Amino acid sequence: MVPSNKGSLVTSDGPAAALYQPGRIGTMQLRNRFVQAPIFTQFASTFGEVDDKLIDYHRARARGGVGLIITENTSIDWEVGRTAGHPMRIDHDRFIGALSNLVDAVHGEGAKIAVQLHHTGRQNSQSNTERNEPPLAPTAGITSAFGTPPRAIEEHEIPGLIDKYVQGARRAVAAGFDAIELHGAHGYLLGQFLSPFTNKRTDLWGGSLENRARFALEVVRAIRAEVGPNYPVLYRLSVTEPYEGGLSLEDGLRFCEMLEPYVDALDVSAGNYDTAMTLLPMIAPGSLVNYAKAVKQRVSIPVIGVGRLTWLLDEMAQAVSAGEMDFVALGRSGLADPDTVAKTRRGQPQSVRRCLAVNECISRWMFNGKGTQCVINPALGQERRAEQARRPAANSQRVLVIGGGPSGCEAAILAAQRGHNVTLFERDSRLGGQLHAWAAASPFRMEVNNMIRFYESELERVGVKVHLRTDAQDAELYMWDTVLLGTGTEPRDSRVDVVEMMSNGRLPMANEITVYGETEVALFAALWLAEAGKQVSLLSPAADVGLDTNDMQREHLTALLHNLDVAIVTHAVLPESGEVIMATARIASTLHASLVDDYRIFSIGTRAQGGRMYEATQSGFWTAARLGEIL
Repeated sequence: MVPSNKGSLVTSDGPAAALYQPGRIGTMQLRNRFVQAPIFTQFASTFGEVDDKLIDYHRARARGGVGLIITENTSIDWEVGRTAGHPMRIDHDRFIGALSNLVDAVHGEGAKIAVQLHHTGRQNSQSNTERNEPPLAPTAGITSAFGTPPRAIEEHEIPGLIDKYVQGARRAVAAGFDAIELHGAHGYLLGQFLSPFTNKRTDLWGGSLENRARFALEVVRAIRAEVGPNYPVLYRLSVTEPYEGGLSLEDGLRFCEMLEPYVDALDVSAGNYDTAMTLLPMIAPGSLVNYAKAVKQRVSIPVIGVGRLTWLLDEMAQAVSAGEMDFVALGRSGLADPDTVAKTRRGQPQSVRRCLAVNECISRWMFNGKGTQCVINPALGQERRAEQARRPAANSQRVLVIGGGPSGCEAAILAAQRGHNVTLFERDSRLGGQLHAWAAASPFRMEVNNMIRFYESELERVGVKVHLRTDAQDAELYMWDTVLLGTGTEPRDSRVDVVEMMSNGRLPMANEITVYGETEVALFAALWLAEAGKQVSLLSPAADVGLDTNDMQREHLTALLHNLDVAIVTHAVLPESGEVIMATARIASTLHASLVDDYRIFSIGTRAQGGRMYEATQSGFWTAARLGEIL
């Protein structure tokens, strides 16, 4: 499925109008067809209780226009079945009060909210349990991508596990949630019973599809008995597991038919954390939506689709109009821009920060036990502070921003929004800085080019005076109240700049080329050259390559390089002959370095603190938030 060049983002009376029409899940009326998908944020307290940070996060997404928010994986068994880190919890009545505060905040913004009931099963580690005991699973010893060997659930324990789900549902009703969702997707406990890969039992809870489905169906029946026939119950499932021995699509579809009499909607995904690139795709948008359409062909209840669908809203509206699916879920897109729905409905698609799908949010932060962050949204997890940052400055200033990369653009946009008189100098003929190098190879070209257009559009919208082809080497900085130096980084070897080569599409003449470096830039450079038909070797002086990127992106890019027959060698020495392109770690720009006083003249972005795009956007935004304030 190829995204439209228009971005599929239009006003509510255009092609995507169907997505802005009211929808219904059981007795729950929703203002539109947009759902904020569950994303594990780690914004709850370390004890798992809802606090102001988590409430602010959800309130921002409700205010942004979605019809329904589904919370992150909310633990029904904190002792042995919680996700690593600090998820929300609903395993005791003491948490009802704080959960109800979350519900009230979302309702205050006009959205509905469902709580997702969750048990990890085998996808847990022994060190993450309260008593250092093995995680639970239908069958012993079958570990997950990040788990430790589980013990088998004894048959006499099953009623108690079912009751944990039931008690979670009871507390959800007491807290005022509009619905509950059972997390049966992505390899967690309910899905482990269903999958032949993880369920090798020979009793009534394993073997045939009917037996493997028994646990989930008993949970759903027991919850229905607890909450009654009119309370909305959703079920999220991976309808297939794309590896040998996993759940087949046909079995997944038959299971959906089994669920239909007991639930009000199906939230359709695929894969688990052994196949993480399936459930967190970095490939073209829409890779999961055909699974939702397949489910809809087999059931009459509403179906929710997911999978980078903000790039395909015209197509998704057509699917909803045709009855091929009913709701569109925004996952990582909602992290990147909580106002996506509101902006698109107003006819402002160019103002949407669209997810790049580089999975920094998941692989760099969530998988490492940290609060989720976004490379292009500095406000994520700091919604209240960001709201304060956008208020008009106490004193309007004349601000010069030097550098039109991400840090400079973020700083200029926020400074202008706050009432400063902002001018931006960029020595190139276009904005974007090193983003153009990132877009040289194919994997994220569409996303990165769209980000560049976003910056161009926003700078114009807020009235920043942009001067391209302007070298600031001799700029008279005394003319400005504040100067922000967002000039990024430079190569250590001044003779060649691989970033400049990639940005301008300046391919070397040689056919056989060695890229030497341990960086993300080295990965992208090798891929760019290989896609251009060059014979490429990638040599890293370190034990790995792409050391400054996240594990999922490193895996994704190295797989693409292997497919293009690029040899990757680690612990390599610099070749003494042949065409060699240097892509080692870069150094900070030194333009006007002697004038930096952190009072009137500031360094921002990677020039100031190293790193990559996350550091650039964070630094630019939060530095601009301080300008003109009385300290």
